Amino acid sequence: MTTVAETNPHAATGQQQRDAVLVANAHTVMEGAGVPVTRVLPSREATYRMVDPWLLLDEFKMDSFGGAEAFPPHPHRGFEIVTYMIEGTGHHTDSEGNEGVVGSGGLQRITAGRGIWHGEGGGDTPERVHGLQLWINLPKALKKIDPAYQPVSAEQIPERTIGGARVRVLVGEGSPTQLQTPAVYYDVRLPAGGNTTLPVPAGFQGFAFVLGGAGHFGANKLAAREKQNVVLGPGGDFPVSAGPDGAWFVLAAAQPIREPVYFNGPYVD
Repeated sequence: MTTVAETNPHAATGQQQRDAVLVANAHTVMEGAGVPVTRVLPSREATYRMVDPWLLLDEFKMDSFGGAEAFPPHPHRGFEIVTYMIEGTGHHTDSEGNEGVVGSGGLQRITAGRGIWHGEGGGDTPERVHGLQLWINLPKALKKIDPAYQPVSAEQIPERTIGGARVRVLVGEGSPTQLQTPAVYYDVRLPAGGNTTLPVPAGFQGFAFVLGGAGHFGANKLAAREKQNVVLGPGGDFPVSAGPDGAWFVLAAAQPIREPVYFNGPYVD
């Protein structure tokens, strides 16, 4: 694991710090082989226009995948997928012949492109699993690219100290995760009463989903708690302060594509 101590490598951008423009609640849906997941995106409040190019975010948490495929083989097309295993182990197979095992703290990136089938589940030994699956749109010019798969182990993901926060850079500077769209994706933990200002390139759009605790988000200090999603406003870096129980959240921001999106289940055209 790479550890870097720093303040804020993008602080001298000259951009006004961002406000938080909206707080939306997540809800529970059933997916795969009857697995309940917390759906953060898509959202009626945090619309795609506000978070473009982020299409979907699901949080899954269960005592076990069941020792089999909790998410049996299914197709995707037209976007990329990042599955982050916070806890436990995930197994992957796909129609391109790729097989992978992602352990705690690691992730996998799938470029669905022109189309791919894949299945996800646990191994032979039941164990608690907790993770996030994130979909990122592809621009029209890249919708038909070849499918691809990339596993990233926990040890390959850099960790930084930014203000009072410990930040794992899942996507962004120093991370090996390769996306077709310029983006940052952080796993951020703030202690009780801690403060940070996270580097977010000007022009990027995105959100911060609270996994635990609570805090105040943006320059305007909008309050949000566990299971709530905060939409980033325009500007540059994004300040956050934690409440008395600390704050744990992921922040995702990327260059918007600004093209029409056509959802058809697992296909995005």
